[in-house]
Amino acid sequence: MSNPMTTAAEKKARAAANKALAALPNYHPHLPTGDLDAILTAHGFTALEDAIYCGREGRVTEQVGPRTYLSMSWYKMENTGRYEVVAYLS
Repeated sequence: MSNPMTTAAEKKARAAANKALAALPNYHPHLPTGDLDAILTAHGFTALEDAIYCGREGRVTEQVGPRTYLSMSWYKMENTGRYEVVAYLS
């Protein structure tokens, strides 16, 4: 981040981003990293690091702001092949 947010501004942005993350559907045909990046950057946070998120299930925690971390977990359901994804900022 080239222009770091104040603590109060970051807290407000985190709350708004969490509201947007909660509005995403829970089930996806693939991991929604593009959707997550769009929400993060729209609220002043950095996008996810380039990585290969794979596997039937997993969890990642990544710093996206000076005092903000994204936690994401996923599980690929056997019956549908869709991913159940939970993501939030703390």
